[in-house]
Amino acid sequence: MMKNIAVVLRGHVRTWAYNAPVVFDFFDSIAENVDYYGFTWDTPQMKQVNVFESFKKAGKELKHFEAVTLHKHRFTSWAGPALLATHAAPYIRQEHNINPYDAVFETRFDVLTTKIKGEPLTPIAPNTWYTNSFTNLVDKYGNRNIGMKDHFLVGTVETYSKMADRFVIHSDDTKECHADMLAFAQNNNIIVSNSLPWVQTIMSRPSDIFRTPNAFTWKDIAHMEIVNPDIPNWDEASINERIDMLVRSNIEWSDYVTNNNNIAVGRPGNELSPELLDYKNRLDSGESMMGLSDLVFH
Repeated sequence: MMKNIAVVLRGHVRTWAYNAPVVFDFFDSIAENVDYYGFTWDTPQMKQVNVFESFKKAGKELKHFEAVTLHKHRFTSWAGPALLATHAAPYIRQEHNINPYDAVFETRFDVLTTKIKGEPLTPIAPNTWYTNSFTNLVDKYGNRNIGMKDHFLVGTVETYSKMADRFVIHSDDTKECHADMLAFAQNNNIIVSNSLPWVQTIMSRPSDIFRTPNAFTWKDIAHMEIVNPDIPNWDEASINERIDMLVRSNIEWSDYVTNNNNIAVGRPGNELSPELLDYKNRLDSGESMMGLSDLVFH
């Protein structure tokens, strides 16, 4: 077990209220002391309450929390996470000088993290940037590239700080895919590794809240039970169904304004259409096309 670690939660809040108990359980299982740093986007409705209430309920504290202004030209898959990392790094270095960290974990609010049974914890080596998985994704030019998945990253304070410097590279000079982080690390003589066999990460979606209300069931995927199979998976749901689920679970719909059609309710730079906005207003007043109860998820 590690003695002292920093955990950076960054990006849109999304499903954090659902994920939080599982994420807290994971980090408590690997370290004696865990300091949490939260960095999200200052978006229209900004469900900060979902973050603060989750920590209060768990009897935990945020070392630092910041809602960063969202600049459209920086809001890309490359520049966005890099900007939030640059905001986090100085606070982590400052605390590290007082209470040294064994490692810095950078993850997302919408990622469920669990420990794989029977796999021993391995130390985090210096000058090494860890990912739990490599990827082979299509870049903005239509070509495939090997890259580092950025949902769960680990390094020493020194390595984390070096990697935060990737923000100086403009998005226009990248391929806008996971290959860019791998290239940045290699160009700065940082070792890259996916040697985290004790970690399992799952991207949660708002439909999980209704299909599998107990997030801890994800720790045993082979035997997990879908409580409400009539609710569609997020990537199979219509835009109306997605907005319905967001309203019922108190998740900001703009958290899912993205160019990724598999999860989006709209695209960046575009508001909801008048028809969808009217539909959302009707949902707010209590209607539900999916027959979901008028519950607020906590």
